[in-house]
Amino acid sequence: MKIISLFIIFLGATKLVFTQTIVFGSCHKVNDPNSDLILTSIANQSPDAFIWLGDVVYGKDGDPEHLSKRFDQLKSKSSYQNLLQSTTVYGTWDDHDYGLNNAGRDYQHKDRSRADLFDFLNVPKDNPAYKRNGAYQSYDLSPKVKLILLDNRYFKSEYAPKSYNDPYSPDYEGTILGEQQWNWLENLLKSSAAEVHLIASGIQVLSPNHRFEKWQNYPEEYKRLIELLQTYAIKNPIVLSGDRHMSELSQKDIGYTVLYDATASGMTEALTNNLSESNPYRIGQAIGVNNYGMIALDWENRSLEFSFHDVHGKTLFAYGVNLKN
Repeated sequence: MKIISLFIIFLGATKLVFTQTIVFGSCHKVNDPNSDLILTSIANQSPDAFIWLGDVVYGKDGDPEHLSKRFDQLKSKSSYQNLLQSTTVYGTWDDHDYGLNNAGRDYQHKDRSRADLFDFLNVPKDNPAYKRNGAYQSYDLSPKVKLILLDNRYFKSEYAPKSYNDPYSPDYEGTILGEQQWNWLENLLKSSAAEVHLIASGIQVLSPNHRFEKWQNYPEEYKRLIELLQTYAIKNPIVLSGDRHMSELSQKDIGYTVLYDATASGMTEALTNNLSESNPYRIGQAIGVNNYGMIALDWENRSLEFSFHDVHGKTLFAYGVNLKN
């Protein structure tokens, strides 16, 4: 692996320095004993940003009161308050903090869920996201890094009924983002001067073969996303995804560049039963212990490192790449 870090001498010791660090994760239960451990480990990193990728909390299906209480419970925890003091927190949702397992646009309490999510995230009241339907947002984490938080719930076509162990039938007519969000995304991308684009999605974009939720259950939506990146030659596109109760890094050549999908899932809810599933785009091994993801940028050397860390902050996997010009 290429060494991408910048070393400096500090008081006689060698210290590792990155220009910018961004941490992300999903699938978190507020009452799990690992919750305080992992939130504290992230806070100790003092990253430039932390990004929730969905399933921030787990509400009872279809029970908005219970979901609201879970958000309030997490926000009041001292370990989470310490995290808020150590970094800036952003986020989007997935099904369990939207309100109903695998739900989409027909969920009846979605507007209340949006209000609860934005309140939990402290989204400023003057943010233009309040004037739109859904929970999609965008932020400049620095002049060089744009964060795009997609909403893969509010507008999503509902799935056709299936048994649990069956794969989803491809839906060639349905939508994930909805036309309003697609137009917003295109306008955002075509005007962007950022050098790195972080695209947060509750569900995976690249992994194609598993039987769970993924972008490729909607083949035309997946194709539209890839073509949008290609049309505007978006620099260094990186998907940040959650949902899977496991973590992995995927990469795919999309012609003009390589698209990465960094899946960080299982802050407290990691499982091992999905680790052997087929993913032709996976780099290295899937991770089945509770963890969070990190991106470390070294602008001087034009490089980036992906890494995953356990609840104590120990590095489980790291992979370095050069940034494209």
